Amino acid sequence: MINDKSKALLEQMRIDADEYFKSLRKKFGSDYRVFADVLDSFDCKSKTEPKSAFRDFWQQKYTSYPIESELCNSAFELFNNLKRFYSGSVFELFKTKQVEWGAPPIRIKREDVPPNSDIEQLEDEVTIYRGLSPDEFASKNFAQSWTIDYEIARRFAHEIYKDKIQGIVVKAVVPRSKVIYFDAKDNEQEVIIEYGAVRTVKKMG
Repeated sequence: MINDKSKALLEQMRIDADEYFKSLRKKFGSDYRVFADVLDSFDCKSKTEPKSAFRDFWQQKYTSYPIESELCNSAFELFNNLKRFYSGSVFELFKTKQVEWGAPPIRIKREDVPPNSDIEQLEDEVTIYRGLSPDEFASKNFAQSWTIDYEIARRFAHEIYKDKIQGIVVKAVVPRSKVIYFDAKDNEQEVIIEYGAVRTVKKMG
């Protein structure tokens, strides 16, 4: 069972603790407790903790699970998220998380982004694209990271999900007021939108 301290830490990281642990129970059964152990064992020490510390932790506590297992990989990604959060900020965590390795959703807020944004360069109504998984498309629970460049979204859909079911490119239109961050110099032309700002999308191709 996750304790209040760990729940508070996940909240600071903009991770919904209840949602995260519900998904872990569904995927790993009773082994979901591993992730509570990671939070308890590393906490703020992880800002300087070497990656070898996680391997030592795993081999000491979970000898029955191979270091190459999916459970270990997902727990290791939580450890990496802790390091990203403590070495930088919520914004750095949001920008560098590796969803394909089992990272939980980060629901970033306007107060978490740098002040030097180029939002005013966008049109009043912004056309945005996202390359996503079939599961995300079916759920209609869309993430916050989009792009104004269709080709970049298409590349994400085809490359990130190339070893899985083919990804999907979708298009949406949001008012500029729903965009919380945009860097015009960003190679991926990413726009970060308020969570829940997109409810309907159009499937491309």
